[in-house]
Amino acid sequence: MLTRAESGAKGRVDWALVFAASSLALIGTLAVFSAASPLASYASILRTHFMALALGALLFLLGMNFNYQIFQDQAKAVYFVALALLAIVLVAGSAHRGHRAWLHMGFFTFQPAELARVVMILVLAAFLDARARKMRDLSTILYTMALAAPVMVLILKQPDFSTALTFLPIMLGMLFCGGADIAHLLAFVGYGLTTIAMPLVYTFVRFHSAELKTEAAARFVMRTSHFGAATASVLLAAAALCLIAWRLSVLLRLRLRAAYFAAIPVVLSAGVLSGIFVNGQMKGYQRDRFVAYVAPQADIQGAAYHVHQSQIAIGSGGPWGKGLFNGTQSQLGFLPERHTDFIFSVVGEEMGFLGTMAILCLYLLLIWRIVAIAKLARDRYGFLVCVGLATMFAFELTLNVGMCLGLMPVAGIPLPLISYGGSSLVITLWSLGIVANVYSRRYALL
Repeated sequence: MLTRAESGAKGRVDWALVFAASSLALIGTLAVFSAASPLASYASILRTHFMALALGALLFLLGMNFNYQIFQDQAKAVYFVALALLAIVLVAGSAHRGHRAWLHMGFFTFQPAELARVVMILVLAAFLDARARKMRDLSTILYTMALAAPVMVLILKQPDFSTALTFLPIMLGMLFCGGADIAHLLAFVGYGLTTIAMPLVYTFVRFHSAELKTEAAARFVMRTSHFGAATASVLLAAAALCLIAWRLSVLLRLRLRAAYFAAIPVVLSAGVLSGIFVNGQMKGYQRDRFVAYVAPQADIQGAAYHVHQSQIAIGSGGPWGKGLFNGTQSQLGFLPERHTDFIFSVVGEEMGFLGTMAILCLYLLLIWRIVAIAKLARDRYGFLVCVGLATMFAFELTLNVGMCLGLMPVAGIPLPLISYGGSSLVITLWSLGIVANVYSRRYALL
């Protein structure tokens, strides 16, 4: 039998969280109504959306009333279920636009990668909770990366690079809030940023080499497209600067570890090598996304078409918008993927500045409530789960809105609760139900 404290806590609901989630889902429904109206599959899209909304609401209630600690006890089981689903989709999944990421299950289609992200948060929270006394060890970070690696590799095989990318900020957020050593985290952040920067730098140089002062310099850049001699020189210079900085710290008696200075060129070198590998493995459509980011005027009708039309749509909305079903970019089909990845652009055109600000404010409210609930969690596991989910939502919001505005490279990341997508909507509402459960059990006895 539940104690009085536990039974009372279960009946408590964070209404601010419910308000933010339901308001975003309502705005998303209106946006999908309008954005998908010109499509031939309009009726099917609406039917799928409402089915997902109903199922998501049911799972929200289930998650809110189902003790979240069961996932901590069964972390290994849910981890292997996620791996099995990702493996099955590579063998028996349906392909769409070169991605094998969906499973047909009767009358609906399911995307296991969406479930895998939330499952990994639940699993990583259990792992980091078990290693609470070893959080500052480098091995904790390495084990965390090793735990997430199989899931990320299976998702990359689909290939779904955008979803796999979201694992990195999630892990970093959970490790940071879990108490990992800052120096170790900075090393991994530096490695990751260097790896991502290398293809961007190459793409930028490739499309701006004509602007170099001499033709000989341009030819040199193109011959060293994989940053052979140039990157080696930069790394040697970085190593020399680190050596000088270490000697100065010794002279000034700052008592800084020599390992910190030695780690900088090592991390940069590892990041450069990984970046060179990634740059060589990039597919054509991924290169086009980088081109659209670093040289948007180079191919407006091709690589940069999505972003260009998105900016036109948002800019033409003005403060009040053109009204639902009245957006020219969306209704006339100029804006691609308008009911999925670029639905924020539809909101900007048809609901105007006020509509976009309403979405951003509601997201800030949602993320703020998740962070507040993390602080109120009765155990470390619930705290880490909320941290991981808050990081995931914040990253998805930043990446999706950033790409619609042309501030970040285009990525196939939906806007949670707004974009059309049955799996995304259902899993998002379920994860918010888990957050609500953490809140409702905050006063329960351990």
